[in-house]
Amino acid sequence: MTWKKKKYIAIIIYCLCFYAIWTVFELCLKTNIDSQLIKTGVIKTAVWVIPAAFLIHKFRDSVRIDLKDMFMTKVKWPRYLWVYALLIIWGLCGGLVQAGGLFFSVDSDALIIVLFAGITEEMVFRGWLLNATAGELPGWLAVLVNAAMFLLIHFPRFIQEGILISSFTSFNFVGLLVLSVIFGAAFLKSKNIFVPVTMHMVYDFVLIAFLP
Repeated sequence: MTWKKKKYIAIIIYCLCFYAIWTVFELCLKTNIDSQLIKTGVIKTAVWVIPAAFLIHKFRDSVRIDLKDMFMTKVKWPRYLWVYALLIIWGLCGGLVQAGGLFFSVDSDALIIVLFAGITEEMVFRGWLLNATAGELPGWLAVLVNAAMFLLIHFPRFIQEGILISSFTSFNFVGLLVLSVIFGAAFLKSKNIFVPVTMHMVYDFVLIAFLP
């Protein structure tokens, strides 16, 4: 069996296990854990980052960017500043339209979410899943498929919060798809995972810190 076939089998098994485990956690276990550090820091890192990093390393010869390079590749940060600015403006404007006002409030739980959500989600969806498929599919198609997968992992939270139907009837789900496309394109362009991670953090910080 070729490494390419082994990789695709690994992706299928990984996705089945990953989505199942995270659905059970979101729907059955999350509400019983009070500590945000445990929920978002410890558990999410264990379920998301560690398996993804292991698979990136294991299939290093058949992914687009290996584990070391995605952390070490030099980035020309000024060329991405307009994207960060766009994400900030988008977050603030969207919040103003939906909530009608801004406020500022940051606590330790908010900072934990901002820090770990960016790292964990980008390592799985850009660092592993997009990285593993971009070499086999046209870049634009790999990014779109990755966006759909990124949206899907939010379904358990939507269900738990009772907003699954409203997220589609209000077209709010489109925002997640667009964000994923931006993060995916930034990763493939920069070849450095810190670019989508920091973009993700900036957008989350705007939503959590400035919007009611």
